[in-house]
Amino acid sequence: MYHLKDLHLAIRIADLQSISAAGRELGMTPAAASAALQRLEKLINCQLFSRSTRSMTLTQEGQVFIETGRKALELLEGANTALADNRGELKGEIRIALPSDLGRNLIRGWLDDFANQAPDLTLTLLFGDHMSDLINQNLHLALRYGQLEDSNLKRRQLAMTHRVAIASPDYLAKSGIPKHPNELNQHQILLLNRGGKPWNKWRFSHKGESYDTHVRANKISNDGAVIRDWALAGEGIAYKSWLDVAADVHQGRLVLLFPDQLAEKIPLQLVYLQSDYPTLKIRKTIDFIIKRIEEFSETFPLIVK
Repeated sequence: MYHLKDLHLAIRIADLQSISAAGRELGMTPAAASAALQRLEKLINCQLFSRSTRSMTLTQEGQVFIETGRKALELLEGANTALADNRGELKGEIRIALPSDLGRNLIRGWLDDFANQAPDLTLTLLFGDHMSDLINQNLHLALRYGQLEDSNLKRRQLAMTHRVAIASPDYLAKSGIPKHPNELNQHQILLLNRGGKPWNKWRFSHKGESYDTHVRANKISNDGAVIRDWALAGEGIAYKSWLDVAADVHQGRLVLLFPDQLAEKIPLQLVYLQSDYPTLKIRKTIDFIIKRIEEFSETFPLIVK
């Protein structure tokens, strides 16, 4: 009989279409993952994948095996989860995708506190400003800004927050304070490139009417945390979610620009796969993040003069 770990590996190879990627996720070298797959195929006397230099494609028999194996693993994991939930235990792994800046500088610390209170819980965090595929990345939760496309994902809104233009006091002392967004292109601009597209349209509002200001970048990064670091270092003006920079503004490290020109708020949401009822560890994690976001928002409210 084969090991459940080998079945789990085969399922992740099918999801990711890569032995090495599935192996890395499960803490295995490519050689060890390849050997485990060969061992599984030998035991069941079936070739699960058609191999090429670029990808792994399921054979017809492989599709039947993986589909059935996935259901079997879900039943086993469901039984273990139900038992843990009944005992009120927080155990097993929870995988969460977080925006780069908010995740690294704020939420990671909160989740460290949460995990330290549950020693049987394994916390895996993935950082980035791209939209995550919950299935392919084997995620339980993803935290994302903005309106999300309709899907079968469940979502919990955590907050509504403005995007704001900010800069450091040193930069403004050196370069002057812009009085209106139409002066932005006279300044050094720090631009986020998200999903391969430069975010060069910054939205503001005047007398309830929203408008976009097109900006030209002096520095570009696909990492929101780098944009914030550049702003703190006096490299220019950035356009960030208020939650990302609220503490910096309150504590004088950054200055809020155009407080009378703020556009409509955008949502910060937690998304997760459809389920009849989320597991205890998922429910507790969601409740914990919601509580910390509420506390943070009360401590660092938007400053509007």
